[in-house]
Amino acid sequence: MARSCSLTLVLLALVIGGGWAVDAVVGQPAAAAEPETQPADRTPITARVLEVRGDVKHAPLESDDWQPCQVDEEYPEQTVILTGVRSSIQLQVGDDDTYTAVVIEPVSRTIISEACRTADTKRVRIGVGYGRMRAGVAEGGLKSDFTVDSPVATLSKRGTWNFGLFYERSTDRFEIFLLDQGLVDAFSKLTGQQRTVLPREVVTQAMRRWADEAQFRINVPMTDILGQSDIAVAFNTLDQSGLRVLGPEGGQAVLLDLSSSGAQTQFADLVRNRLPMTPLPTGPRVRPEGYFGTGRGDELVPLIIDANSPLAQKGLARPGSYTFRRSALENWLQQHGRK
Repeated sequence: MARSCSLTLVLLALVIGGGWAVDAVVGQPAAAAEPETQPADRTPITARVLEVRGDVKHAPLESDDWQPCQVDEEYPEQTVILTGVRSSIQLQVGDDDTYTAVVIEPVSRTIISEACRTADTKRVRIGVGYGRMRAGVAEGGLKSDFTVDSPVATLSKRGTWNFGLFYERSTDRFEIFLLDQGLVDAFSKLTGQQRTVLPREVVTQAMRRWADEAQFRINVPMTDILGQSDIAVAFNTLDQSGLRVLGPEGGQAVLLDLSSSGAQTQFADLVRNRLPMTPLPTGPRVRPEGYFGTGRGDELVPLIIDANSPLAQKGLARPGSYTFRRSALENWLQQHGRK
């Protein structure tokens, strides 16, 4: 089937929506499509931010005034959201009993094309310029009309929880999935094929069922210290470095004890001396969502506690090299009144 030359997208699924056009080459929102005839009782609603992780920004459509997303902010229709590497945002659309949750995952660009309600329907349309989004809807008093659209495929939900769409920028590759319950209709704009997706099934640009690809979907665990949270780094240090085997007290070991005011003072001096010596990353940002492969590595600050350090001599710290996030060190200094 011949490919359509039109880049106009119309989202027809269940949480956020409206007419939206997308540049399939660079993943940028383009001019809005011809407006639809709106019902007389149409009432716009907003998407409220429940959680933000990492670098997430928002701006009105066709605007470059990017602002960081904050918890409890509310975004109207025609708001574009950009997530960086290892960053995500969770939204709740509307405050009615037809609970609608949306998660925009890392390295994604999406738009709240439409978010409104009428006397009996809650209508949400979301456009995915690139990246992955997940959503869920718990049916309530209003009928739910939720659609997710991309340059190559459209997702329409029918009474569904935990579904989503992934689109790879500048390609024909997409993935529509349903994890928990309900039904999802997937439509390929390239081939004109339509497929109903059942729980734990996936369709791609080849419109293959989950069973056809299951043998290739294997999780490979990798130790990625730059992408781990602080608690994960500490856990893996104890469990994978040999400290649990060699350390006393059944493998439990205290690496750094800052419970006393003297230890806090000495550690604060060490941090203040080190922070100015660690340069911040400079240079142009090649991609708006950040650099791949670096994660939070550009924010890591190494601290070295040698054997002659007062912390080590008093048994308050094990000698060695410790790595902390810059923001964690700065917040610690501020909380202890030593900034």
